[in-house]
Amino acid sequence: MQDFTVDEDRQSQSIGFDATDRQDLVVTVGVLLNRTQEATLLDDLYQTIYDDGYRPFRTKSRDLSLPPAKVQELLLRCNGEVGICVHQDDVKLPFAEAVHSAILLDQLSVTTDDTIAIVDGDQGRADQLYQTAVAIDVVPPSITNCAQSELYYPHLLLADLVAGVVADTIAEDPTALSSASVAGPVEMILETTEESRKGRWGRGYSAAARGEGEVRRATFEQRYAGTVRERVSCWFHGTFGKTHAPPPESDGVQPVVGRLEAMGCSDVATWLAEQ
Repeated sequence: MQDFTVDEDRQSQSIGFDATDRQDLVVTVGVLLNRTQEATLLDDLYQTIYDDGYRPFRTKSRDLSLPPAKVQELLLRCNGEVGICVHQDDVKLPFAEAVHSAILLDQLSVTTDDTIAIVDGDQGRADQLYQTAVAIDVVPPSITNCAQSELYYPHLLLADLVAGVVADTIAEDPTALSSASVAGPVEMILETTEESRKGRWGRGYSAAARGEGEVRRATFEQRYAGTVRERVSCWFHGTFGKTHAPPPESDGVQPVVGRLEAMGCSDVATWLAEQ
């Protein structure tokens, strides 16, 4: 897969964020992978949950009903780094997600010279993350936004799946969080509830809610991909989804298929070749 080109610099890895909420609960997950690891994850998703209805670059998390154990299996085999933040209180999802994402940038020691951040949604979500990071004294990498990101990037789908399972588990048993432990790629499981009215949570949440602070917008290519082939092309070239943007210049999948086969990801490569 080609490096991302953001702010005219080439970046080899990204951290993708997604969050979900239940009553008085928000869970945010960040998944940090390089571009080769993205391809490996894509192949693992295909092999593991194809029979559950997953189709690459077509299926969203809400279209799947996966056993929690299967999502955990995918998570533990992920060969990147993962961080999870949990907040058990009545807060707004977009603001809580921005604070959690900024905290994860700091706690996972995400570098700014070779990494970008990907947030799901429009430019406003990227602005929120930047403002929140600055408010809690975190220097963020270049931040991109991608509409329907889980259709374009496999680690954004994994983040959404994991967030859903963690949220369901805690909603069913609030004590589950206290007994959770890190394993495999999961570097941390951090609860932010105790910081509700002080410290970085309060500063970050206020910045996100009020739209306070400076914003530095990254420059990057955005396209609208309405088909599987177009989304494959966007993923391969490291471009990002945007409603009403022009389509990618090409929807050819053969370069992607060839690269995946060379990496040993033959199962998903064969499927993509037939699309």
